[in-house]
Amino acid sequence: MKQDKQDRRSQRTRQLVRSAMMELLSEKRYVEITVQDILDRAGIGRSTFYSHYFDKEDVHTSMMEQMLERMNQQLSEMHDGQGIVPSLELFQHIHQHRPHFQAMAGDPTGERLWEMMQTTLGRIIEQALISACEGTSPPSIPLTVMSPYLAGAFLNLLKWWLKVGMPYTPEEMDRIFRQLALPGVWATLERKGE
Repeated sequence: MKQDKQDRRSQRTRQLVRSAMMELLSEKRYVEITVQDILDRAGIGRSTFYSHYFDKEDVHTSMMEQMLERMNQQLSEMHDGQGIVPSLELFQHIHQHRPHFQAMAGDPTGERLWEMMQTTLGRIIEQALISACEGTSPPSIPLTVMSPYLAGAFLNLLKWWLKVGMPYTPEEMDRIFRQLALPGVWATLERKGE
């Protein structure tokens, strides 16, 4: 019983710290945020903070991991397996969690978030490409080259969309991405083994 109470208390503290950090990121740059700022915003003591985190970078990393985990979970629930890149689902997810992604990605430290997303999305795309090529001869361009290309193209378009204030709907962005990036991939897959 005591363990459950400790776990709930620990989860509550972690949530308070992450919420405080997210609020602070929407107000000022990451480099300007201090541990004391986080403590004041979360309403917790220094010893409580340090019993859960090493420093503000640990909080930031934890937040990015949580965002990616939530995104992966939502993708696995939504993605119907029909496409190579779950672009519509990703645009919808980012749109739904816009303030969080803008706060996390707007700072130079957000580059870590983009790198983590590149790796995660690259794996998802590679698995979809493997499934699409199953039972056929290998394509002329290795799938290990195509997957980071597509992930990079998608993430660059996504960064632009966030930066300019999301002037297009997720559905319009999905159409734009598919029109720009996928014809070449499909053409390459159709010419497998040539």
